[in-house]
Amino acid sequence: MKRKISLALAFTLLLLTAAGCGGGDKTPSGGDTGTTAPVETTQSVESLLGFPKEDNGGKTFTMLINTSKSYEYDSEEATGDVVDDAVYYKNSAVEDYLGINLDFVIEDGAWNNRSAFNGLIQSDVMSGSKEYDLVSGITVCTMPIAIEGYFLDGKSLTYCDFDHPWWIADMYDRFSCSGKLFGFIGDASLSLYKDMTVIYFNKRIWENYSAPNPYELVRNDEWTLDKFIELCSGMAEDLNGDGKFDETNDQLTFLGEYVPCGTFQTALQLEVVKIGKDGTPEYLGLTEKYVSAFERLQNFMKIDGNIRMSSIDDLSFKSMITFSNGNVATMCNFIYSTEYLRDMKDDYGILPMPKYDENQEKYISQLGTSTAMFFVPVTTNDVELTSKVMEALSYYTNQIVVPKYYEVALKDKYARDDDIAEMLDIIRDGAAFDFLFVYGTGLQNTPNSHFRFYDTNTSDIASSFATNESAFLTSLEDMIEKYAEINN
Repeated sequence: MKRKISLALAFTLLLLTAAGCGGGDKTPSGGDTGTTAPVETTQSVESLLGFPKEDNGGKTFTMLINTSKSYEYDSEEATGDVVDDAVYYKNSAVEDYLGINLDFVIEDGAWNNRSAFNGLIQSDVMSGSKEYDLVSGITVCTMPIAIEGYFLDGKSLTYCDFDHPWWIADMYDRFSCSGKLFGFIGDASLSLYKDMTVIYFNKRIWENYSAPNPYELVRNDEWTLDKFIELCSGMAEDLNGDGKFDETNDQLTFLGEYVPCGTFQTALQLEVVKIGKDGTPEYLGLTEKYVSAFERLQNFMKIDGNIRMSSIDDLSFKSMITFSNGNVATMCNFIYSTEYLRDMKDDYGILPMPKYDENQEKYISQLGTSTAMFFVPVTTNDVELTSKVMEALSYYTNQIVVPKYYEVALKDKYARDDDIAEMLDIIRDGAAFDFLFVYGTGLQNTPNSHFRFYDTNTSDIASSFATNESAFLTSLEDMIEKYAEINN
Protein backbone atom coordinates (compact mmCIF):
# COMPACT_ATOMS: atom_id res chain seq x y z
CA MET A 1 0.00 0.00 0.00
CA LYS A 2 1.58 3.26 -1.10
CA ARG A 3 1.59 6.15 1.29
CA LYS A 4 0.59 9.27 -0.59
CA ILE A 5 1.89 12.63 0.60
CA SER A 6 0.45 15.48 -1.44
CA LEU A 7 2.75 18.31 -2.43
CA ALA A 8 0.21 20.78 -1.05
CA LEU A 9 0.35 19.06 2.36
CA ALA A 10 4.13 18.92 2.27
CA PHE A 11 4.22 22.63 1.52
CA THR A 12 1.82 23.44 4.36
CA LEU A 13 3.83 21.38 6.83
CA LEU A 14 7.00 23.02 5.63
CA LEU A 15 5.67 26.48 6.37
CA LEU A 16 4.53 25.49 9.84
CA THR A 17 7.82 24.01 10.97
CA ALA A 18 10.01 25.55 13.60
CA ALA A 19 12.55 22.74 13.81
CA GLY A 20 16.15 22.95 12.59
CA CYS A 21 17.64 20.42 10.19
CA GLY A 22 21.36 20.71 10.36
CA GLY A 23 22.58 22.19 13.60
CA GLY A 24 23.05 25.77 14.76
CA ASP A 25 25.74 26.56 12.20
CA LYS A 26 23.38 25.72 9.34
CA THR A 27 20.30 27.73 10.24
CA PRO A 28 19.29 30.75 8.18
CA SER A 29 20.76 34.07 9.19
CA GLY A 30 19.64 37.57 8.36
CA GLY A 31 16.34 38.08 6.59
CA ASP A 32 13.67 35.49 5.89
CA THR A 33 14.75 33.40 2.91
CA GLY A 34 11.43 31.60 2.68
CA THR A 35 13.19 28.28 3.23
CA THR A 36 12.69 26.22 6.35
CA ALA A 37 13.56 22.79 7.62
CA PRO A 38 11.25 19.74 7.45
CA VAL A 39 8.51 19.75 10.04
CA GLU A 40 8.58 16.09 11.01
CA THR A 41 10.19 15.00 14.25
CA THR A 42 12.92 12.37 14.14
CA GLN A 43 10.35 9.75 15.10
CA SER A 44 8.00 10.58 12.25
CA VAL A 45 10.87 10.69 9.77
CA GLU A 46 11.91 7.26 10.99
CA SER A 47 8.42 5.88 10.45
CA LEU A 48 8.38 7.24 6.92
CA LEU A 49 11.90 6.28 5.88
CA GLY A 50 11.84 2.92 7.60
CA PHE A 51 15.16 3.29 9.41
CA PRO A 52 16.25 5.35 12.45
CA LYS A 53 18.57 8.30 12.69
CA GLU A 54 22.18 7.16 13.05
CA ASP A 55 25.66 8.51 13.61
CA ASN A 56 28.33 7.49 11.15
CA GLY A 57 30.89 9.75 12.77
CA GLY A 58 30.91 12.33 10.01
CA LYS A 59 32.03 9.78 7.41
CA THR A 60 32.53 11.30 3.96
CA PHE A 61 30.00 10.06 1.42
CA THR A 62 31.11 10.89 -2.12
CA MET A 63 28.76 11.41 -5.04
CA LEU A 64 29.75 11.86 -8.66
CA ILE A 65 27.26 14.31 -10.16
CA ASN A 66 26.77 15.97 -13.51
CA THR A 67 27.68 19.59 -14.11
CA SER A 68 24.43 20.38 -15.91
CA LYS A 69 22.41 18.97 -12.99
CA SER A 70 24.60 20.22 -10.18
CA TYR A 71 21.74 22.46 -8.99
CA GLU A 72 20.18 19.29 -7.54
CA TYR A 73 22.92 18.98 -4.88
CA ASP A 74 25.62 21.64 -5.05
CA SER A 75 24.66 24.38 -2.61
CA GLU A 76 27.28 25.05 0.03
CA GLU A 77 25.55 27.88 1.84
CA ALA A 78 22.25 29.70 2.14
CA THR A 79 22.12 32.52 -0.41
CA GLY A 80 18.54 33.76 -0.20
CA ASP A 81 17.40 32.06 -3.40
CA VAL A 82 14.34 30.00 -2.51
CA VAL A 83 15.29 26.81 -4.36
CA ASP A 84 19.05 27.00 -3.78
CA ASP A 85 18.50 27.44 -0.06
CA ALA A 86 16.10 24.50 -0.04
CA VAL A 87 18.82 22.34 -1.63
CA TYR A 88 21.26 23.48 1.04
CA TYR A 89 18.90 22.56 3.88
CA LYS A 90 18.04 19.25 2.23
CA ASN A 91 21.72 18.31 2.17
CA SER A 92 22.05 19.39 5.79
CA ALA A 93 19.05 17.31 6.82
CA VAL A 94 20.49 14.17 5.21
CA GLU A 95 23.90 14.76 6.78
CA ASP A 96 22.32 15.26 10.19
CA TYR A 97 20.03 12.24 9.97
CA LEU A 98 22.79 9.85 8.89
CA GLY A 99 25.80 11.45 10.57
CA ILE A 100 27.75 11.88 7.34
CA ASN A 101 29.36 14.60 5.25
CA LEU A 102 28.25 14.75 1.64
CA ASP A 103 31.03 15.39 -0.86
CA PHE A 104 30.13 16.16 -4.47
CA VAL A 105 32.51 15.54 -7.33
CA ILE A 106 31.14 17.59 -10.23
CA GLU A 107 32.05 16.55 -13.78
CA ASP A 108 30.58 17.21 -17.20
CA GLY A 109 28.43 14.21 -18.05
CA ALA A 110 26.23 15.72 -20.75
CA TRP A 111 25.80 14.07 -24.13
CA ASN A 112 28.96 15.40 -25.76
CA ASN A 113 31.12 14.39 -22.78
CA ARG A 114 29.34 11.21 -21.72
CA SER A 115 32.27 8.93 -22.56
CA ALA A 116 34.61 10.81 -20.23
CA PHE A 117 32.02 10.89 -17.42
CA ASN A 118 31.26 7.19 -17.78
CA GLY A 119 34.99 6.53 -17.98
CA LEU A 120 35.38 7.86 -14.44
CA ILE A 121 32.88 5.28 -13.22
CA GLN A 122 34.43 2.45 -15.20
CA SER A 123 37.94 3.27 -14.02
CA ASP A 124 36.79 3.50 -10.41
CA VAL A 125 35.10 0.11 -10.52
CA MET A 126 37.80 -1.69 -12.48
CA SER A 127 40.59 -0.34 -10.28
CA GLY A 128 38.69 -0.96 -7.07
CA SER A 129 39.59 2.50 -5.82
CA LYS A 130 36.05 3.07 -4.47
CA GLU A 131 36.09 6.81 -5.01
CA TYR A 132 32.35 7.10 -5.61
CA ASP A 133 29.66 5.83 -3.29
CA LEU A 134 26.85 6.99 -5.56
CA VAL A 135 26.48 8.43 -9.06
CA SER A 136 23.86 10.85 -10.36
CA GLY A 137 24.11 10.56 -14.14
CA ILE A 138 21.96 11.64 -17.06
CA THR A 139 19.70 8.77 -18.08
CA VAL A 140 20.43 8.73 -21.79
CA CYS A 141 24.16 9.12 -21.20
CA THR A 142 24.95 6.72 -18.36
CA MET A 143 22.33 3.96 -18.59
CA PRO A 144 24.06 2.34 -21.61
CA ILE A 145 27.06 1.20 -19.51
CA ALA A 146 24.79 -0.61 -17.04
CA ILE A 147 24.90 -3.57 -19.41
CA GLU A 148 28.59 -4.00 -18.49
CA GLY A 149 27.82 -4.79 -14.85
CA TYR A 150 29.18 -1.64 -13.21
CA PHE A 151 26.09 -1.00 -11.07
CA LEU A 152 24.03 -2.73 -8.40
CA ASP A 153 20.47 -3.87 -9.01
CA GLY A 154 17.80 -2.19 -6.91
CA LYS A 155 17.10 -5.44 -5.08
CA SER A 156 20.50 -5.05 -3.41
CA LEU A 157 19.53 -1.67 -1.96
CA THR A 158 17.96 -2.81 1.28
CA TYR A 159 16.76 0.56 2.54
CA CYS A 160 15.34 1.89 -0.73
CA ASP A 161 11.58 1.44 -0.80
CA PHE A 162 10.61 2.25 -4.37
CA ASP A 163 6.92 2.16 -3.43
CA HIS A 164 7.39 5.40 -1.51
CA PRO A 165 5.85 8.45 -3.21
CA TRP A 166 9.21 10.20 -3.55
CA TRP A 167 10.21 7.66 -6.21
CA ILE A 168 8.78 7.40 -9.73
CA ALA A 169 6.10 4.71 -9.56
CA ASP A 170 6.49 1.23 -11.03
CA MET A 171 10.07 1.55 -12.23
CA TYR A 172 10.57 -2.21 -12.38
CA ASP A 173 7.30 -2.67 -14.27
CA ARG A 174 8.10 0.08 -16.76
CA PHE A 175 11.78 -0.12 -17.55
CA SER A 176 13.58 -3.00 -15.93
CA CYS A 177 15.33 -5.59 -18.09
CA SER A 178 15.47 -9.31 -17.27
CA GLY A 179 13.97 -8.41 -13.91
CA LYS A 180 16.86 -6.08 -13.07
CA LEU A 181 17.09 -2.33 -12.74
CA PHE A 182 20.29 -0.32 -12.36
CA GLY A 183 19.05 3.28 -12.65
CA PHE A 184 16.55 4.92 -10.28
CA ILE A 185 14.59 8.16 -10.46
CA GLY A 186 13.09 9.94 -7.50
CA ASP A 187 12.46 13.44 -6.24
CA ALA A 188 16.18 13.77 -5.42
CA SER A 189 16.47 14.49 -9.15
CA LEU A 190 14.84 17.90 -9.47
CA SER A 191 15.32 17.48 -13.22
CA LEU A 192 12.43 15.02 -12.94
CA TYR A 193 10.23 18.11 -12.74
CA LYS A 194 12.16 20.47 -14.96
CA ASP A 195 12.61 18.10 -17.88
CA MET A 196 9.04 16.89 -18.33
CA THR A 197 7.33 17.74 -21.61
CA VAL A 198 4.23 19.95 -21.57
CA ILE A 199 2.13 22.07 -23.92
CA TYR A 200 2.26 25.87 -23.66
CA PHE A 201 -0.39 28.13 -25.15
CA ASN A 202 -0.55 31.89 -25.70
CA LYS A 203 -3.76 33.00 -23.98
CA ARG A 204 -4.16 36.17 -26.06
CA ILE A 205 -3.98 34.31 -29.36
CA TRP A 206 -6.28 31.52 -28.21
CA GLU A 207 -8.83 34.08 -27.00
CA ASN A 208 -8.61 35.98 -30.31
CA TYR A 209 -9.70 32.79 -32.07
CA SER A 210 -12.44 32.10 -29.49
CA ALA A 211 -10.90 28.70 -28.79
CA PRO A 212 -12.44 26.60 -26.00
CA ASN A 213 -10.94 26.91 -22.56
CA PRO A 214 -8.20 24.26 -22.67
CA TYR A 215 -8.19 23.87 -18.90
CA GLU A 216 -11.80 22.73 -19.02
CA LEU A 217 -10.92 20.32 -21.80
CA VAL A 218 -8.26 18.79 -19.55
CA ARG A 219 -10.63 18.55 -16.59
CA ASN A 220 -13.30 16.90 -18.71
CA ASP A 221 -10.86 14.38 -20.25
CA GLU A 222 -11.43 16.00 -23.64
CA TRP A 223 -7.85 17.18 -24.23
CA THR A 224 -7.14 14.45 -26.78
CA LEU A 225 -4.92 14.10 -29.84
CA ASP A 226 -7.77 14.98 -32.19
CA LYS A 227 -8.80 18.01 -30.11
CA PHE A 228 -5.18 19.18 -29.97
CA ILE A 229 -4.88 18.96 -33.76
CA GLU A 230 -8.24 20.62 -34.30
CA LEU A 231 -7.48 23.62 -32.10
CA CYS A 232 -3.84 24.02 -33.08
CA SER A 233 -4.38 23.99 -36.83
CA GLY A 234 -5.87 27.38 -37.59
CA MET A 235 -4.08 30.13 -35.71
CA ALA A 236 -1.29 31.00 -38.15
CA GLU A 237 -1.10 34.39 -39.88
CA ASP A 238 1.25 35.45 -42.67
CA LEU A 239 1.82 38.87 -41.12
CA ASN A 240 4.26 40.18 -43.73
CA GLY A 241 2.36 38.73 -46.69
CA ASP A 242 5.33 37.00 -48.29
CA GLY A 243 3.47 33.72 -48.73
CA LYS A 244 5.58 31.73 -46.28
CA PHE A 245 5.91 31.35 -42.53
CA ASP A 246 8.91 31.96 -40.31
CA GLU A 247 9.33 32.43 -36.57
CA THR A 248 10.52 36.03 -36.84
CA ASN A 249 7.97 37.76 -39.06
CA ASP A 250 4.75 35.76 -38.76
CA GLN A 251 2.32 34.29 -36.25
CA LEU A 252 2.81 30.56 -35.92
CA THR A 253 0.18 28.01 -34.99
CA PHE A 254 2.59 25.55 -33.41
CA LEU A 255 6.25 25.46 -32.42
CA GLY A 256 7.91 22.32 -31.15
CA GLU A 257 11.44 21.23 -30.46
CA TYR A 258 12.44 17.90 -31.96
CA VAL A 259 13.16 16.12 -28.67
CA PRO A 260 10.03 17.21 -26.75
CA CYS A 261 7.85 16.41 -29.79
CA GLY A 262 9.24 12.89 -29.69
CA THR A 263 7.51 12.32 -26.37
CA PHE A 264 4.10 12.28 -28.05
CA GLN A 265 4.93 8.59 -28.43
CA THR A 266 4.88 8.09 -24.66
CA ALA A 267 2.01 10.50 -23.97
CA LEU A 268 -0.25 8.65 -26.42
CA GLN A 269 0.73 5.24 -25.00
CA LEU A 270 2.27 3.97 -28.22
CA GLU A 271 4.38 1.22 -26.71
CA VAL A 272 6.78 -0.68 -28.92
CA VAL A 273 8.36 -2.62 -26.05
CA LYS A 274 6.74 -3.54 -22.75
CA ILE A 275 7.88 -5.52 -19.73
CA GLY A 276 6.37 -9.01 -19.56
CA LYS A 277 5.23 -10.77 -16.40
CA ASP A 278 8.59 -12.50 -16.06
CA GLY A 279 10.45 -9.18 -16.30
CA THR A 280 11.62 -9.74 -19.88
CA PRO A 281 11.05 -6.93 -22.41
CA GLU A 282 8.59 -7.95 -25.12
CA TYR A 283 8.63 -6.44 -28.60
CA LEU A 284 5.16 -5.37 -29.74
CA GLY A 285 6.16 -4.10 -33.14
CA LEU A 286 4.21 -1.54 -35.13
CA THR A 287 0.57 -1.37 -34.05
CA GLU A 288 -2.43 0.12 -35.84
CA LYS A 289 -2.70 2.65 -33.03
CA TYR A 290 0.90 3.74 -33.60
CA VAL A 291 0.32 4.16 -37.33
CA SER A 292 -2.90 6.12 -36.82
CA ALA A 293 -1.33 8.55 -34.34
CA PHE A 294 1.79 8.99 -36.47
CA GLU A 295 -0.14 9.77 -39.64
CA ARG A 296 -2.43 12.26 -37.90
CA LEU A 297 0.46 14.11 -36.30
CA GLN A 298 2.53 13.94 -39.46
CA ASN A 299 -0.26 15.65 -41.40
CA PHE A 300 -0.56 18.20 -38.62
CA MET A 301 3.13 19.02 -38.81
CA LYS A 302 2.78 19.80 -42.52
CA ILE A 303 0.24 22.57 -41.91
CA ASP A 304 1.43 26.10 -42.73
CA GLY A 305 2.57 27.86 -39.60
CA ASN A 306 3.74 24.72 -37.82
CA ILE A 307 7.48 24.70 -37.21
CA ARG A 308 9.89 22.34 -35.48
CA MET A 309 13.32 23.46 -34.38
CA SER A 310 16.17 22.18 -32.29
CA SER A 311 17.56 24.62 -29.76
CA ILE A 312 18.89 22.06 -27.29
CA ASP A 313 22.18 21.10 -28.90
CA ASP A 314 23.28 24.67 -29.56
CA LEU A 315 21.88 25.98 -26.25
CA SER A 316 20.35 28.99 -28.03
CA PHE A 317 16.95 28.43 -26.38
CA LYS A 318 15.56 29.80 -29.63
CA SER A 319 12.15 28.14 -29.32
CA MET A 320 11.55 29.58 -25.83
CA ILE A 321 12.60 33.02 -26.99
CA THR A 322 10.37 32.79 -30.06
CA PHE A 323 7.37 31.82 -27.95
CA SER A 324 8.10 34.59 -25.44
CA ASN A 325 7.94 37.14 -28.27
CA GLY A 326 4.21 36.50 -28.47
CA ASN A 327 3.83 35.26 -32.03
CA VAL A 328 3.30 31.55 -31.35
CA ALA A 329 -0.09 30.12 -30.42
CA THR A 330 1.06 26.76 -29.03
CA MET A 331 4.41 25.23 -28.10
CA CYS A 332 5.57 21.76 -27.06
CA ASN A 333 8.55 22.03 -24.75
CA PHE A 334 10.02 21.21 -21.35
CA ILE A 335 8.78 22.66 -18.05
CA TYR A 336 12.08 24.45 -17.54
CA SER A 337 11.06 26.68 -20.46
CA THR A 338 9.20 28.76 -17.87
CA GLU A 339 12.57 30.09 -16.74
CA TYR A 340 12.95 31.73 -20.16
CA LEU A 341 9.43 33.17 -20.24
CA ARG A 342 9.69 35.51 -17.25
CA ASP A 343 9.58 38.67 -19.38
CA MET A 344 6.90 37.48 -21.79
CA LYS A 345 4.25 40.21 -22.15
CA ASP A 346 1.41 37.93 -23.17
CA ASP A 347 -0.05 35.58 -20.58
CA TYR A 348 0.54 31.90 -21.22
CA GLY A 349 -0.90 28.67 -19.91
CA ILE A 350 0.54 25.18 -19.37
CA LEU A 351 -1.24 21.94 -20.25
CA PRO A 352 -0.38 18.25 -20.03
CA MET A 353 0.38 16.40 -23.22
CA PRO A 354 -2.90 15.29 -24.84
CA LYS A 355 -4.35 11.80 -24.43
CA TYR A 356 -4.73 9.47 -27.39
CA ASP A 357 -8.51 9.51 -26.85
CA GLU A 358 -11.02 9.87 -24.03
CA ASN A 359 -10.60 6.21 -23.07
CA GLN A 360 -6.99 6.76 -21.98
CA GLU A 361 -6.92 6.57 -18.20
CA LYS A 362 -4.71 9.56 -17.47
CA TYR A 363 -2.58 12.29 -19.02
CA ILE A 364 1.00 11.14 -19.40
CA SER A 365 4.07 13.34 -19.42
CA GLN A 366 7.34 11.83 -20.56
CA LEU A 367 10.33 12.45 -18.32
CA GLY A 368 13.20 13.97 -20.22
CA THR A 369 15.95 11.58 -21.23
CA SER A 370 18.16 14.27 -19.70
CA THR A 371 16.67 13.54 -16.27
CA ALA A 372 19.29 12.51 -13.71
CA MET A 373 19.24 8.95 -12.35
CA PHE A 374 20.89 7.33 -9.36
CA PHE A 375 23.42 4.60 -10.19
CA VAL A 376 25.19 2.63 -7.46
CA PRO A 377 28.69 1.41 -8.39
CA VAL A 378 29.30 -2.21 -7.41
CA THR A 379 32.32 -0.93 -5.47
CA THR A 380 30.36 1.47 -3.26
CA ASN A 381 31.96 1.44 0.19
CA ASP A 382 28.85 0.58 2.21
CA VAL A 383 25.81 -0.67 0.29
CA GLU A 384 23.42 -0.30 3.23
CA LEU A 385 24.52 3.28 3.89
CA THR A 386 24.29 4.10 0.19
CA SER A 387 20.70 2.87 0.05
CA LYS A 388 19.89 4.96 3.12
CA VAL A 389 21.42 8.04 1.51
CA MET A 390 19.39 7.50 -1.66
CA GLU A 391 16.17 7.13 0.32
CA ALA A 392 16.94 10.11 2.56
CA LEU A 393 17.94 12.36 -0.35
CA SER A 394 14.72 11.55 -2.18
CA TYR A 395 12.58 11.94 0.93
CA TYR A 396 14.08 15.24 2.08
CA THR A 397 14.03 16.64 -1.45
CA ASN A 398 10.34 15.76 -1.58
CA GLN A 399 9.76 17.54 1.72
CA ILE A 400 12.06 20.55 1.37
CA VAL A 401 13.08 21.24 -2.22
CA VAL A 402 10.12 20.12 -4.31
CA PRO A 403 7.60 22.30 -2.45
CA LYS A 404 9.83 25.32 -2.99
CA TYR A 405 10.40 24.69 -6.68
CA TYR A 406 6.96 23.35 -7.41
CA GLU A 407 4.75 25.42 -5.13
CA VAL A 408 6.71 28.66 -4.95
CA ALA A 409 9.16 29.04 -7.83
CA LEU A 410 7.10 27.31 -10.50
CA LYS A 411 3.49 27.78 -9.47
CA ASP A 412 3.80 31.25 -7.96
CA LYS A 413 6.88 32.90 -9.46
CA TYR A 414 6.42 31.84 -13.08
CA ALA A 415 2.71 30.94 -13.30
CA ARG A 416 0.36 33.39 -14.98
CA ASP A 417 -2.96 32.05 -13.65
CA ASP A 418 -4.41 29.92 -10.86
CA ASP A 419 -5.19 27.01 -13.19
CA ILE A 420 -1.54 26.26 -13.86
CA ALA A 421 -1.08 24.90 -10.32
CA GLU A 422 -3.83 22.34 -10.95
CA MET A 423 -2.37 21.45 -14.35
CA LEU A 424 1.08 20.91 -12.85
CA ASP A 425 -0.39 18.45 -10.34
CA ILE A 426 -1.95 16.51 -13.23
CA ILE A 427 1.33 16.62 -15.14
CA ARG A 428 3.40 15.33 -12.19
CA ASP A 429 0.84 12.62 -11.46
CA GLY A 430 1.30 11.33 -15.01
CA ALA A 431 5.12 11.43 -15.08
CA ALA A 432 6.36 8.34 -16.90
CA PHE A 433 9.33 6.84 -18.71
CA ASP A 434 8.98 4.58 -21.72
CA PHE A 435 11.39 1.65 -22.06
CA LEU A 436 12.72 2.85 -25.42
CA PHE A 437 13.58 6.29 -24.06
CA VAL A 438 15.51 4.83 -21.13
CA TYR A 439 17.59 2.37 -23.16
CA GLY A 440 17.44 3.86 -26.66
CA THR A 441 21.03 5.06 -26.88
CA GLY A 442 22.29 1.62 -25.93
CA LEU A 443 20.36 -0.10 -28.70
CA GLN A 444 20.58 0.03 -32.49
CA ASN A 445 18.02 1.72 -34.74
CA THR A 446 15.69 2.31 -31.80
CA PRO A 447 12.17 3.18 -33.03
CA ASN A 448 11.64 6.14 -30.71
CA SER A 449 12.36 9.12 -32.94
CA HIS A 450 9.53 9.04 -35.46
CA PHE A 451 7.49 11.61 -33.56
CA ARG A 452 10.32 14.11 -33.66
CA PHE A 453 9.35 14.55 -37.30
CA TYR A 454 12.77 15.36 -38.67
CA ASP A 455 11.17 14.54 -42.00
CA THR A 456 7.44 15.15 -42.37
CA ASN A 457 7.41 13.37 -45.72
CA THR A 458 7.92 9.83 -44.43
CA SER A 459 5.46 8.13 -46.74
CA ASP A 460 5.37 4.68 -45.18
CA ILE A 461 5.92 4.25 -41.45
CA ALA A 462 5.67 0.48 -41.85
CA SER A 463 8.62 0.47 -44.25
CA SER A 464 10.62 2.60 -41.83
CA PHE A 465 9.95 0.11 -39.04
CA ALA A 466 10.78 -2.86 -41.26
CA THR A 467 14.07 -1.35 -42.40
CA ASN A 468 15.32 -0.95 -38.83
CA GLU A 469 13.60 -3.88 -37.14
CA SER A 470 16.25 -6.57 -37.58
CA ALA A 471 19.12 -4.53 -36.15
CA PHE A 472 16.94 -3.28 -33.30
CA LEU A 473 15.72 -6.74 -32.31
CA THR A 474 19.24 -8.16 -32.43
CA SER A 475 20.52 -5.44 -30.10
CA LEU A 476 17.49 -5.82 -27.79
CA GLU A 477 17.97 -9.57 -27.53
CA ASP A 478 21.66 -9.06 -26.84
CA MET A 479 20.85 -6.59 -24.05
CA ILE A 480 18.30 -8.96 -22.49
CA GLU A 481 20.85 -11.79 -22.52
CA LYS A 482 23.63 -9.70 -21.01
CA TYR A 483 21.36 -8.29 -18.29
CA ALA A 484 20.31 -11.83 -17.41
CA GLU A 485 23.97 -12.77 -16.94
CA ILE A 486 24.75 -9.89 -14.57
CA ASN A 487 25.03 -11.24 -11.04
CA ASN A 488 25.73 -8.72 -8.31
